[in-house]
Order: sequence, then C-alpha cells, then structure tokens
Amino acid sequence: MLLLHTENFPNYGLDRIFEITKKCGFDGVEISIGENLDTHDAEYLKSLEKRHGVRILAFSLEMKNQENFLEQFEKVVANFPGTTVNLGSAEILSFKYKNWISQKMPRMARKFGLKINRKNAPFKLFFGIFPQRTENSLFSLRSAGNVCLDLSALWASHEEIMRTINFFDSRLRHVYLSNVARNKPYCPLPNGILPLESFLTRLSRENFLGNFTLRLSPREIFIDDFDKMCKILFESREFFEKYFA
Repeated sequence: MLLLHTENFPNYGLDRIFEITKKCGFDGVEISIGENLDTHDAEYLKSLEKRHGVRILAFSLEMKNQENFLEQFEKVVANFPGTTVNLGSAEILSFKYKNWISQKMPRMARKFGLKINRKNAPFKLFFGIFPQRTENSLFSLRSAGNVCLDLSALWASHEEIMRTINFFDSRLRHVYLSNVARNKPYCPLPNGILPLESFLTRLSRENFLGNFTLRLSPREIFIDDFDKMCKILFESREFFEKYFA
C-alpha cells in the first residue's frame, strides 16, 4: 500500500489532508504526531477515517522536539492496534527518547500488536565532530529490528539504495519514497537521480509485503497551488503503480 505522510502538508489541516489522500487515490495516511494538537486526539483521528473512508496505517513522531510528545504518542497509538510505527534513531543527548524507544515502545508493541520499524535519518555531525544520532547506521538499524528505509535520507548519507534490499532482507518492512533532483532530496518520484524504477521493480519481483509512504518536501509539491500539487501527487502514485506491479 502507498500512504501519504502528513508532514508533506505542514500548512493544511488534517481534514484537508484526508481529502487529498482520497482525491489522489492513495491507500491511507501516515500521521506524524507533534505540534499539531489534532494529532493528539485519537477520537478525532478515527472520525476522519470514517468521514473520508481513508485508513490511518502508520504513525511517526516529528523529528523536532520529539521528546515533548512521547506521552501523546503513546495515548494515540494505543487506540490503533495493529498499525505500523516508524521511529527515528535517538539524537546523541536524547537520553529520555533513547530509553523510550528501546524499552517502553517494545512493551507497548507487544500489548497493542504494533509493528515498530527503526527509521534512518540523514547523517549529520554534532558540533562538527560526533554523529548527531546514535544507532543510525545501516548495521545498527538492522541489529535493532525491523526497518523503515527513507530513500532521501539514505542518499544524504551517501549510501546506495539498491544494496539495502539484500542487506536488510526480511527486516525491511516500510519504505519512505522520494526522489532527488537538482541535488535536492524529497522530490516527486518521476524525475530524479535515484534508481527508483529498478528499486521498485526488484521489491515487486521479490514479493515485498511491506508498505510505502510518499514523503515529499512541501516546496517540491507546490502546496500553495492545490491543483498543481494534486497533479504531482497523482503522477507520483502512477509512477509507483507502474513499477511496483
């Protein structure tokens, strides 16, 4: 299934995002829980599912100030048993988050049947010396459990996307789809330098059973032009369906 990420649309309300998801023919939504208070309200989220006929199939945390929203995240995902949870690695000084992701979330996953994936983030240095995030290498992600692979973050870390298929093998459970164009990440799928055609065809041929989330830069999909934005989203969905048959 191909989902739309709510972080693609920072200036739209959730109701409008669900409308866009339905209009452009996507299979569901990935909700990023963070500063938007509507993302903290499980009953409201369920009402959006019912109103638009669009399912919430995955959750993630906003990367900015993520430690501020752990309690809200727990309360919401507990109301959606069986969904996927895509979580980034901890920053070097985020001790609370590191303990939460390694100890508390696995207990919640067992209790509510959640499917937890560790998500890669772009490689950055802390004070220009140390990696900003711990346990963010491909080896660390694979060792931690199942994986959500962010293709633009992988490119930013100078990694080759095709080799990850064999490297993660059955641990690869979710993919954040985007392309890279003009040296900019999180661009629409049809045009760019990443070998998406080969990547999607290979996953399809190997009967990949995980889900995908279209994760794009708001600037690259022209969110201030509704019709143009929907056209770009539709074209990316068509591209996905062409190669992941």
